[in-house]
Amino acid sequence: MKRYMGIGPAVCVGLAALLLGGCTGTDTQGASQGLSRGTVLSMESTPVIDYTLPHLTPNILVDSIGYEAGREKEAAVKGKELPETFWLYDAETGEVVYRGTIEEESCDQELGLYMGYADFSEYTGEGTYYLECQGIGRSYSFSIQKNLYGQLYEELSQEILARCTENTAQVWEVMELLTACEWYPQLLTDADENQIPDTLEEIGLWIQTVEEAEAFEENDALYAALLAKFSYVYQKYDRTFATQCLQKASQVFEKAQSTLQKDTEIFFALTELFRATGLSTYGKQIRDYRTYFENNTSYLEEEEYLYGSMTYLSTRQKVDRELCSIFMEKLMDRGEEISVRCEEIIHPLEARNNGAGQLLNQAGQLSCANYVLNNYQYTSVIEKFLHYLMGENLESVCFYSPKEAQSGYLLLFAQLAATADITEGQTIDE
Repeated sequence: MKRYMGIGPAVCVGLAALLLGGCTGTDTQGASQGLSRGTVLSMESTPVIDYTLPHLTPNILVDSIGYEAGREKEAAVKGKELPETFWLYDAETGEVVYRGTIEEESCDQELGLYMGYADFSEYTGEGTYYLECQGIGRSYSFSIQKNLYGQLYEELSQEILARCTENTAQVWEVMELLTACEWYPQLLTDADENQIPDTLEEIGLWIQTVEEAEAFEENDALYAALLAKFSYVYQKYDRTFATQCLQKASQVFEKAQSTLQKDTEIFFALTELFRATGLSTYGKQIRDYRTYFENNTSYLEEEEYLYGSMTYLSTRQKVDRELCSIFMEKLMDRGEEISVRCEEIIHPLEARNNGAGQLLNQAGQLSCANYVLNNYQYTSVIEKFLHYLMGENLESVCFYSPKEAQSGYLLLFAQLAATADITEGQTIDE
């Protein structure tokens, strides 16, 4: 696989059972040296041996969640020495289905390890597999599937909707689901064939339940933003209910604004209300933020500012063109910065980041830039971020769990699912 702009891969490791036969290098040495043993005599003078088992990680790092059948697929291989060849095994039959060569070998002087990549993009068969190298051991099992990201998007969406049914959903996770519905309508389904997407119907029912129970404080600016966005998206299906939501959004915002000055949620609500109503009072208040945005680049790290600016860029109302230029320029600059620094940020052995939360935030910023540009390179980098978060890191930790309804992954899954037909089979030229 060809690399580009210094961008390194992110190949991740998961949660299934692992046989570590043949692991070499620091992992094996750590296993033997880390074994502590204490001998205690019982009353019958029978020795009792207490062992503290070392923490072992595989030397072949894969995405434990899986790989899209038609996309690039590679794993990181580490060890004191690296073999030339790797094998891809069918986990059910134990048969070798693909053989390849370890590429792009490099040395980590600090860890005393070599690392290379096992690229098996050519293999597209669906199923469950694992990788193995002589003297290195085998990887965790992983799947190869068609429409993998579409399935992950649907799975996470259903988790959030289940929380809506149980009245345990948070406003922000519903907001992210609603944003995914707006940006990627091609992923919406209509099982009952009533011409209204099922997810939007479910969100509408949640709003009705919330209103009846008065579950949110009257001054919740984020809730006002959600109501305004829902009104905008839903008006083509039920104008009456959409209007009711917009009226409620205005009421909630007025109370929120009476207790707060400028803040992230207020800004987000202003952009949604301005787009939905076109009222100049909202537009003027948005323009009052211009000085802050001109002199600040860190605002993109605040999700309310980030998605609020995306809403402002997409409105058909009369907008401040200079403010739009500021938003666009800084979003493009941030997207390019993250793309260029990808290898440094998510290198399997030498990653420099502040944890999963920061990585998810950076991937979200890049996905917003990619929504505007539809850049194949950015799509590839977003997928690499996911691979890293799902296991390709020094400790082989998978940070993703759909049961925790981690809504920050939702737009990433949606974007990759929506671009699957475009990117399938493409390669990156130097």
